[in-house]
Amino acid sequence: MKINIKKPQFRKNKDGKESRHPKRLKHALLITLAVVLVLAATYIAAKTVGNVAVSNITDSFRKVFMSSSNGGWPLTVESLSIKEIKPVDGEILVLYNDEAQFLTQGARTMGSVQFNAADSRTVIRNGRTLAYDIAKGTVVLLSKTEKLSEITIPEKILTACLSADGSFAVATEGESNIQSKITVYSSSGNALFEWKCADERILDACLSMNGKKLAVLASGVKNAVVYSRLVIFDTSRTEPVSEIKYDDTMMLRVCITKMGRTIVVGDNQFVIYNKKLERTDGLEYSENQLNNVSFDEDGNAVIAMREFGGAQTRVFRYSASGVKTAETTITGEADYVLCEGTVTVAVCGKTATKLNKKGQVTQTKTLESVPDKVIYTSGSFFSLEENILKKY
Repeated sequence: MKINIKKPQFRKNKDGKESRHPKRLKHALLITLAVVLVLAATYIAAKTVGNVAVSNITDSFRKVFMSSSNGGWPLTVESLSIKEIKPVDGEILVLYNDEAQFLTQGARTMGSVQFNAADSRTVIRNGRTLAYDIAKGTVVLLSKTEKLSEITIPEKILTACLSADGSFAVATEGESNIQSKITVYSSSGNALFEWKCADERILDACLSMNGKKLAVLASGVKNAVVYSRLVIFDTSRTEPVSEIKYDDTMMLRVCITKMGRTIVVGDNQFVIYNKKLERTDGLEYSENQLNNVSFDEDGNAVIAMREFGGAQTRVFRYSASGVKTAETTITGEADYVLCEGTVTVAVCGKTATKLNKKGQVTQTKTLESVPDKVIYTSGSFFSLEENILKKY
């Protein structure tokens, strides 16, 4: 489709030249037109390809016109009530107990959404944020500028997960003879699937990118022995597709990657399965070695283990396809390990180290003080140091 844009006619002054004011108007109109065309093209691509949330398009449009200045970095925040800081599609989420504030790279407030909560957690995927309150049972699906849906759950929430299409799952304590249960909801908050776990407590869960596959980790005790179960569901069916039991092991984290692999992390092992749930790779370690694990939205994984009494940290990186791409050692015990696409970040005290997907150190930053929280996004470190949010 060809679009013909007729050049606007501007008033001329006595010398026969266009006046300055119309030139500025012309420039502003062209910028506005360019923004509208880009947003329209992105919207059409989203509707056609289906890999971009429509709420992201709305956020992008509002970002142009709604961002308000906070005065730049460093930014003073109410650190005592901050629960999390996380990257969201290039922007920064600052989560308070009852409010999600989204900041741009320039420290401008893009959006701020309040909800009825007292002790919040978040999961982020495809530009959306799922905030859930483990105290009051409030679950809110957010874009960066507005509340998309909200439900209230009467039972105590154990954990929650979010798919790229906006559907989400919430695990709660069970009723009467049931230890726990998990329910999958549409992006509008309608219940789609439920599984009741009679004998175990659900510790973690993950939805596939399209929301059609659900992995659940649950743990129980039998004959005084701790065990864990990985249970895989097709959310269109009521019975599990497959399951694996782990004896004498507490499995803690599960992730379904963008490539369809399932990764499970426990207190003494890290395991990768293919689509048929066949083990393809993994690590064995003791309980006192595991330091931290981090997944990005695609399922790329970074796992860190202490070495030599904490004097060093061994860092492993696995791609979303289940292949180990890096194994390296850094000095010091890692307080934070972050996985962001091809970038790995390890923070030891005041030192933040960035590694590429091959495990090579590409950048080292010395923070002004030991941080309470650290994230990395769009080429910069952001750290919460006391009541100041700083950019490095």
